Amino acid sequence: MAMQIKSLEIFMMVVKLGSFSEAAKTLYTVQSNVTSHIKKLETELNVELLHRQNPIQPTRAGVQLYGYAEKILHLQKELLDTFSHNQFTANFPLAIGSMETTAAVRLPSLFSDLQQHTPDFPFALSTAPTRDLIDLVSTSKLDCAFVAHHAPIDGMFNLHVWTEQLVLISSKHVPERLTNEDLIQKRFIAFKQGCSYRKAIDQFLSSHHLPAANVIEMGSLDGIISCVSLDVGLAILPISYVQQSHFAQSVKIHPIDSATAQINTYLIAHRDMSTWATNMHHFVEHVKGMIQQVEEIVV
Repeated sequence: MAMQIKSLEIFMMVVKLGSFSEAAKTLYTVQSNVTSHIKKLETELNVELLHRQNPIQPTRAGVQLYGYAEKILHLQKELLDTFSHNQFTANFPLAIGSMETTAAVRLPSLFSDLQQHTPDFPFALSTAPTRDLIDLVSTSKLDCAFVAHHAPIDGMFNLHVWTEQLVLISSKHVPERLTNEDLIQKRFIAFKQGCSYRKAIDQFLSSHHLPAANVIEMGSLDGIISCVSLDVGLAILPISYVQQSHFAQSVKIHPIDSATAQINTYLIAHRDMSTWATNMHHFVEHVKGMIQQVEEIVV
């Protein structure tokens, strides 16, 4: 039979108290049970663990086993604490996904606050369009992701974190008020298909009864807004990003229709929380606490 944790606990108690009977009393069992566990250990290891004297003393083999038993029981406690979510796991980084805009504008302050409260909390961040992030979370390649969507994602855990105000941006040379004719003549600059803000372009044009845009795909936010400033095309982005960008003074901001203007950012994960890694529970509680603090300030 495999060695039992209980046997190690009983062995350590006998050594600590120097007595089979006192160990039995402390562990609320009978002395014969204590003796049975000790004999079982000695048989499994093919050694004599204790000098049967008064008080009982460990042999050199017993001293060696005592050191191993301490480590095993400590590791067992750490394991149980970890999966009961009492502490985070330092050697298993949380795999977080995010859209580029959220990573640029929102996450630095979130991660700074997280590390102030839990300096050793391990995480890794990767960026991708919303559609890709949903797939990566669904297939357990990411623990969670920050995605933009007008409504919660079906079949997933959704925590509403932020609401972004979208704006149309152009170069300074474009008229203050863009007509449908202006919009038809302009190309749009966006991330590849699957980006929620690219979908907002289609919704915006549809609300003006205009055909789908001619889109130039780019892989970085700075590339998009830089091209906009040089009048290569138009873009739709969160105003929170545009205002903090070093290109902010080089572009013109145009408000857009209220139906298209707002989009939510959700933290998504598997709906079944029993599948979450331990650190995910800690991260969600921290994000919830951050949201509550913001709400209290607003109120």
